[in-house]
Amino acid sequence: MTSDIPRDAGELRRKAEEALKQRRHPSGSAPDQDNLRALVHELQVHQIELEMQNEALQQARDEAERTRDLFEQLYDHAPVAYFSLDPEGVILRTNLTAARLLDIPRQALVNRRLALFVAQDQRGLFLDLLNQAFAGKYTQRHELTIHPASGGDRVLQIEAGIHPMETAHCLLAGTDITAMVEDRRALRVAASVYEALDEAVMISDAHQRIVSVNPAFTRLTGYAAHETHDQSTGLIRAHREPEAFDEHLQRSLNTTGHWQGEIWHRHKSGGDYMAWAAIHLLKDDQCRPMRCITVFRDITEQRRAEEAIWRQANFDSLTGLPNRQLFQDRLRQGITRVRRHGQFLALLFLDLDKFKEVNDRFGHDVGDAVLVEAARRISRHVRKSDTIARLSGDEFTVIMGDLSGEAGVDDLAGKIITAMDQPFMVEGHELSLSASIGVAFCPADGVELKDLLRAADQAMYAAKQAGGRRLRHYSSQGNAALELRNALMSDLPGALEQGQFLLHFQPIIQLETKRTVMIEALLRWDHPERGMLHAGQFLGVAQECSLVRQIDQWVFQESLAVIKRLNAERGREQQPLQVAINESAHRFVDAQGVDAWKAQLESSGVAPESVVIEITERLLQEDGEQVYDWFAQVHGSGLKIALSQFGISRTGIPYLQRYPIDMLKIDHEFVQNMPNHATDQTIVTTLINMAHRLGLRVIAEGVETPAQRELLMAAGCDYAQGHLFGKPLPARELSASP
Repeated sequence: MTSDIPRDAGELRRKAEEALKQRRHPSGSAPDQDNLRALVHELQVHQIELEMQNEALQQARDEAERTRDLFEQLYDHAPVAYFSLDPEGVILRTNLTAARLLDIPRQALVNRRLALFVAQDQRGLFLDLLNQAFAGKYTQRHELTIHPASGGDRVLQIEAGIHPMETAHCLLAGTDITAMVEDRRALRVAASVYEALDEAVMISDAHQRIVSVNPAFTRLTGYAAHETHDQSTGLIRAHREPEAFDEHLQRSLNTTGHWQGEIWHRHKSGGDYMAWAAIHLLKDDQCRPMRCITVFRDITEQRRAEEAIWRQANFDSLTGLPNRQLFQDRLRQGITRVRRHGQFLALLFLDLDKFKEVNDRFGHDVGDAVLVEAARRISRHVRKSDTIARLSGDEFTVIMGDLSGEAGVDDLAGKIITAMDQPFMVEGHELSLSASIGVAFCPADGVELKDLLRAADQAMYAAKQAGGRRLRHYSSQGNAALELRNALMSDLPGALEQGQFLLHFQPIIQLETKRTVMIEALLRWDHPERGMLHAGQFLGVAQECSLVRQIDQWVFQESLAVIKRLNAERGREQQPLQVAINESAHRFVDAQGVDAWKAQLESSGVAPESVVIEITERLLQEDGEQVYDWFAQVHGSGLKIALSQFGISRTGIPYLQRYPIDMLKIDHEFVQNMPNHATDQTIVTTLINMAHRLGLRVIAEGVETPAQRELLMAAGCDYAQGHLFGKPLPARELSASP
């Protein structure tokens, strides 16, 4: 039978007729025309009509049941809790959402008063809403707090009205808005914090236009909120940073989403101040910049206080020169560089002849004025990288580091002696003094601080014994040093050909994870007669033999081979190691050297970012244009740059803003006394904070004790190396494991 439902009685009759014909005359024979057959025909037609009507009714009933089931599902699982209530607030029916919300089975909710689940202080409001609904009044949306059986309050937004089919029932709909209410409360708290915060807050849009500021911003900058609206964030900038500062800041925001550091701001009145700022970039769901939140505070006085404390601890209050403590620190640093980089160091020990007589005769005020003038005259003749110190009384020292030889030392000493010959005009007195200078060289005259200082002191005493106003070299080891130099000069040419050079590697670990992330290549000479020699013992001689370039190229090539092997053994699942290679002072700003590095990198297949070139702070003070070109070449090649011995001379700070440096290395002499001297802790912490503010990573050298390690971690140091983590090892003994 056809499944088409007739649309009216006429169509039903027609279809019944057709069906009857098919039953009686399947072959198409003519129907009987007598009355009996007509009656039978009529009955059969009505029978078929009834069958077709029944089928249509069954289809309608099935559709109604499907629709009812669908609406039951929608009702039960709707995101809204539904309650059917009688005038007393007794629950007659609920959906599953309501049962889950109250954490009670649906059957158990029937015949219970809904008011029992409403917060005590809101039950009166609930009953009023119920009465209004049964009175046929429109009920506005209200928020009610309910207590589920499992505990934990929930907030519902409710509406109530008379059931359209059953006027004795009230239908109450409740939407769970707990999360929205909590967000609303959190926003109110955040707004209160925003308004009450002591630190200035500035919110800007993706185009760096100011959207909002808090009251602290107005107090700090002088700008009222309405004066900043839609203004550029540059409104408060003093722009005293180097040219690359903004580029670095924006790069940090784009890559990490945040930046923090020191930045110069300008008050509305025109005065500049140093601020510590933290900037966070907010992005939308498509990772497009949406808002930028800048929080900052004035640290001008803090910086002044830190600077004052540091100067009091390290500088002579009379002359402004480094005191004995800073002198010893810098001399240790210089000796370490000699050992590691093959340089020379000269220590000049100066004493003013006849100063005691002047001081006794004219008094301490005159004596102090003489010392100040003497310091000025010495300072006029030394290099920027040299350290002048006043040890005590009329004793001065000059540390001349990073020398390629002894040439130039006598010339400087002669200029100082000549300068001291000039009369000192103090308070109307014309005073005649002179200077006796003793010179000791490292490594020739000693590789320990006390030995070198003793040698220079003895040489100065010899100058005084000879009548003063002259220079004397420490000579007790002069012949031996000369013999050693000549012997090494003879042996060096064949050392490279015979494979006597080798590299030792010392691990550099990440303090937070305690994993090795870098190794430093240290040059050694396995001399057949003199044993293992450190770089500081022969690189100066190599310079005189014009062998430094060949040795440096060999060091670079061997380092690439080692780092390539280690990273291959580590596999791709581990972070690749980096290798740090010391750049020789004799080849700094050598353009050919950088070209050679590029060629070696290309042929080895080692990624440039796996190599860190270490340079000393003093090298930054070479010819500015050449240094800039060297940095541009190295940085452009992808190599990383680390600045070692930073902090020994404060003159290095401006260069950090000029050149693309990636890391700073704090020498072991700063680290050594951290557990016992608060001053050393302050210096190290200050260096680390400054480096981080500039976006640089920090490596601490010479870490030998757990106490030093803990202090460095507390100060926020990134990496460390030293005997605590591993001594320098030959390449064959290195392991690729972290």
